[in-house]
Amino acid sequence: MILKIILIFAAGFVVDLLVTRYTRAIAEKRIAGATVLSGMITIANFVLLTVILKDNATNGLFNILAFAGGNSLGTFCAMKRV
Repeated sequence: MILKIILIFAAGFVVDLLVTRYTRAIAEKRIAGATVLSGMITIANFVLLTVILKDNATNGLFNILAFAGGNSLGTFCAMKRV
């Protein structure tokens, strides 16, 4: 269970880094990059949500918190880098 939570946290971190790159691609009007990143983000989010929601309520809550924590850390790292 701990390994799964760590993997979900890491996936949340990566997804948020992708979202940051996607936002930058839109701001820089790079259509191809934004299009590819949009598809990658959508696939990653649906796969992760499926993994998170198929567990029971208690494990699902821990998975959601891990994903949110990864997203938050991803935002922090991406913003500190800019």
